[in-house]
Amino acid sequence: MIKLWCYFFLSCMLYANEIPQYNRYKTWKNADSEVSLQQHEKKLESFYKQVDRQSQQRKFVRFNGKRVVSHTEYTKMNLAEIHKYHVYIVLSEFYIQWVSPHNNLDGVSVGGILTQDAGDKKAQVRYFKFAQRYYSALHRLGKGRKVYAYCAIPYLTSCILTGIGEKW
Repeated sequence: MIKLWCYFFLSCMLYANEIPQYNRYKTWKNADSEVSLQQHEKKLESFYKQVDRQSQQRKFVRFNGKRVVSHTEYTKMNLAEIHKYHVYIVLSEFYIQWVSPHNNLDGVSVGGILTQDAGDKKAQVRYFKFAQRYYSALHRLGKGRKVYAYCAIPYLTSCILTGIGEKW
């Protein structure tokens, strides 16, 4: 009986490793993330500029019923304003500075420099927290790549990567 159980268990493990979508760390592999981001980059840039323009005028764009503020305007807000807009979403445009190593318990931490500050020698590294499913895509994109993300205000601890052709 034990031999039969061990055989069944081992065959299931071998079968699971052969399934291309199986990924024990829940980091979906999206091989086309670079290509998709490159194809959509112009649209994303113009969308970010539009969101920034409307954020300056306080006529916010809506995404799934929530108002979207640009990261450029978000950095100018004081603490009271940030907490007033706690149900808003931040659209960020930044260059990846570093990506954290794999962590089973938490999401993926990313350090990035906002596009507006990219040429500045004293540019501040901003911190973003992404879901585990973006681990492969973020590492594949790598340091120095411009990316776009929607993040929850006020702490930017729940971010989703946009423009990578993610299958929902």
